[in-house]
Amino acid sequence: MEKFIDFLGDYFFKVGLHFENFFEENVKKNDTTMIAFLMILLLLFVIILASINGFIPSEYKSIFLVLYIFIGLAILIITAGYYRGLKKRRALGYNFKMIPLNFSKLDLQTLGFNESDTYNLKLLYRNHKVEKKINNTNLVKNKSAASYSFLFSLFHILHKNGIKDLNTSDRQLFFQMLEDSFTMNGVLINPNTLESSYSKWNSKLKNDENSIKDLLLIKTVLNIQ
Repeated sequence: MEKFIDFLGDYFFKVGLHFENFFEENVKKNDTTMIAFLMILLLLFVIILASINGFIPSEYKSIFLVLYIFIGLAILIITAGYYRGLKKRRALGYNFKMIPLNFSKLDLQTLGFNESDTYNLKLLYRNHKVEKKINNTNLVKNKSAASYSFLFSLFHILHKNGIKDLNTSDRQLFFQMLEDSFTMNGVLINPNTLESSYSKWNSKLKNDENSIKDLLLIKTVLNIQ
């Protein structure tokens, strides 16, 4: 039974990724698609309810009662598998709380992300690990290297509570996420530079948030007031 639940956990983990992508890209695309999706669910519920109440003869209801017990047991096993898959998803991710966004309405190319980068940024936003590292092509003023400040500003906007004044454990988790998920204009992130770069960005943010131009650009692209 334990192996079967593990199998279901792996299955729900994979199906969950596909469903989440479909839901984000198609169902949440606009108000019309959301309403259509809810109407379909309501119609299915009405059909099932009508079938149960109107099409089961009284002499067969005892048989269906036994069947319902088996169905209930099956649902319990499936539910256990679902939560095993959910646990696996959480273990693989970073569990950051993000603001609600509809990526289908955003032009992330303005922020320097190509199609592959955009797909992987969506995975990261949903607390999944990226399939391929996202390339940060935003450069510092002298155009000699990619800007760490841009990444800090991006996640300061995306994170529900921002990333200002992160404590040591949260900061290290955030740095690990950056190392795992990004390259800097094609170059791997140097972990030795993250602490000092973050400190400079954090001090600038506390002193004068309006001086960080990346924040305004990112808010504009993400349609955040």
